[in-house]
Amino acid sequence: MSRLKTAFQYLQHQIKGFNRHGVHSPFVYDFLENVLYKDAKPPKFDELVNQRKKLFNDTRKIKITDLGAGSKINTSTSRLVKDVAKNSSKQPKYGRLFHRIVRFYKIGNVIELGTSLGLSTIYFACDNPKVNVTTLEGCPETLKIAQENFDFLAFSNIKTVLGDFKTTLPRVLHKEEVPELIFFDGNHQEQATLEYFHQALKTVSSTSIYIFDDIHWSTGMTNAWNKIKGHPQTVVTLDLFFVGIVFFDQRLTPQDFNIRF
Repeated sequence: MSRLKTAFQYLQHQIKGFNRHGVHSPFVYDFLENVLYKDAKPPKFDELVNQRKKLFNDTRKIKITDLGAGSKINTSTSRLVKDVAKNSSKQPKYGRLFHRIVRFYKIGNVIELGTSLGLSTIYFACDNPKVNVTTLEGCPETLKIAQENFDFLAFSNIKTVLGDFKTTLPRVLHKEEVPELIFFDGNHQEQATLEYFHQALKTVSSTSIYIFDDIHWSTGMTNAWNKIKGHPQTVVTLDLFFVGIVFFDQRLTPQDFNIRF
């Protein structure tokens, strides 16, 4: 989608979306009140912010191996680290949200599809050392930078897996602890997103949480999000425009919410 179209859709989302006062689901209200709109900062937050600033000024050039939909902004296979950081990193408020989700729901095991430079990974891992994060990445050189960040900030609870998700995701799902949270951020194509979603469903439980990045990044991603919302195992979905969150507790009333964030 063009930036202008995306901006227009975002404006519509903000106008029509709900906040905590427009939601009548007790479960969703609880999420908005105690997770989404809380302002709790994660451990090592200042160090994390400083590390992000360093990446935004890092002039090292790396070779990009892109197994997904690629970048809308820079299609070159050789890029500066700072450009990768600026074009692929989520706003810090989403990282803080990821941290709050892990803390509030007492998540123990996380799988992330798409490490990039590792900033989102760190937010998932920073609640406490008992949170185990397995992050999958297809690009060796971005993963190398991510590992530098993990080492610098002394995170020992992050396991990295290099390779194509088609082969690494089934292996990780089979070998690792059952994930309570999965973050899908590695291939912004409709069919691939749906394939990974269906693979992940083999381990889903009533307490599972799936987060999908850039659900309105393209028409294909919006199609994928709509199909995920319509899947019979999906119960409650929250559309925050830039990310979508899925809950699977069958005791809840099936509902889809557009939420302002």
